[in-house]
Amino acid sequence: MTLEAFHMTAASLVEVVGPAEPEQLHDPYYASPALQLRHLNELLAVQRAFFAEAGLPDRIGIGDLIDYFEVRRSNPAFGIEHTTPGNLTLWLFLLIRALQPQVAVESGVFMGSSLFTQRCASPRHKQFAFDLDFSRLAFRDDSIDYRQHDWGTDDVRAEGPNDLCYFNDHINNCMRIRQCYERGFKQLVLDDTPDFGEIQAYRFPSVPTVGMIANDKLRDGDTLEWIWNGYRLRYTFQTAHTFGAKALIDHCHPIPNIRRWTGLQDSNAYYVKLK
Repeated sequence: MTLEAFHMTAASLVEVVGPAEPEQLHDPYYASPALQLRHLNELLAVQRAFFAEAGLPDRIGIGDLIDYFEVRRSNPAFGIEHTTPGNLTLWLFLLIRALQPQVAVESGVFMGSSLFTQRCASPRHKQFAFDLDFSRLAFRDDSIDYRQHDWGTDDVRAEGPNDLCYFNDHINNCMRIRQCYERGFKQLVLDDTPDFGEIQAYRFPSVPTVGMIANDKLRDGDTLEWIWNGYRLRYTFQTAHTFGAKALIDHCHPIPNIRRWTGLQDSNAYYVKLK
């Protein structure tokens, strides 16, 4: 069989059913209902395994996944460049559903994709939004407390052990951990937390990241260099940059990649539980 004939044979198995409708462009794939349910149950098993490993409440189910995908279709900022990657919005939705926090904080809101997701996950908790500029917001909600300054200068405190802070602000992970601990927050999600092999994607990584301090491989004076958009960048580690964060961590886990199930972008993010 020639290569052309081989390609024709493979192509004949895929049917062209017509042009995509505008509303269909928001979803990477469609499946028949029974297949979709089996697929979602497979994804749910992966997510529940992570929740069990991380000691998170076992409260998520197939209904939560279905709810998330409905919310995603109405999210006015979803998928726009530089917003929270699609798969991390799913994890945040499930974390809100599982933790049932009294207070949730987001620092680094930008257009509000993940903020919209958290608000839709639960209308009951107090939601705080921090950024230095809210001019790019794609939506506003009267139930959200918008504060246009750095979270570290604020006095918002946790009201319960399941209250959640999400950081997508490219600020030193370790400083944010210390600030959370001092304000009583124990549940954290830290985005933009690359390890060495992932750092080349960042101009402003949140160094030192929680992944870098978790295994004690860094020593004072260690340097890391990478190329970003044609520029050579360097970070030099100093213990002082860690703010004693490791001693405050009960346990931490990289949030799993799930692109094979969703078709959406993953993130270099960690879930962190503080003491």
